[in-house]
Amino acid sequence: MQRFSEIQNMDTTKENIIQAASRLFHKSGVRNITIDDVCSELRISKKTLYLHFKNKEDLISAVIEDVNRQNFEKFDKNLVNKNAIDSLIYIVKELKKHADCEPHQFWFDVQKYYPKVFEKNEKSQMEVIRLGFGSNLKQGIEEGYYRADLDIEMATFYHSMHMRNTFELMQENERKFSKKRMMDFYIDLILHLIANEKGMSYLEENYYNSERK
Repeated sequence: MQRFSEIQNMDTTKENIIQAASRLFHKSGVRNITIDDVCSELRISKKTLYLHFKNKEDLISAVIEDVNRQNFEKFDKNLVNKNAIDSLIYIVKELKKHADCEPHQFWFDVQKYYPKVFEKNEKSQMEVIRLGFGSNLKQGIEEGYYRADLDIEMATFYHSMHMRNTFELMQENERKFSKKRMMDFYIDLILHLIANEKGMSYLEENYYNSERK
């Protein structure tokens, strides 16, 4: 039976591997970084790395999951005491910000050379967006900002399907339309779909008026 200290050391080593791999992958791209590079960065043997990860694909998955976890923890922390409308605006803008900040080469390599990892992450992200938006809709209805007759299942499906497509269109058309203009339009579109009169009044007073200044 393993001692508690040994388990702790294994967890620390695994975390260090994930962090080192994340730095290297995001800096140089997934294809250009090998398992040997990660081991050299940490001065550990490949045998030690393979105690925690089956292969490079497994390590890439762990890196992506760790980045997603950090983002979600940040969201949860910053959503405390926010109403549904403020939360929705914050989440959409933060998701867009993270999409802009993610290194293009990293995701290009993952999609091209590790398509199973890419597809797994896409499905996971879509599900998180769907569940998160569903929770936001219920909160907004309870607070009296969203329409009580909303078809929550259909609204969450629509939102999760179109959010990523919208972000991709923003990248493709950023020379024609500013990112801020497209982001504001998307938020405006979604909120007009779900907000009731009270919600629209709140938007006018706390969002639209400040944007015009």
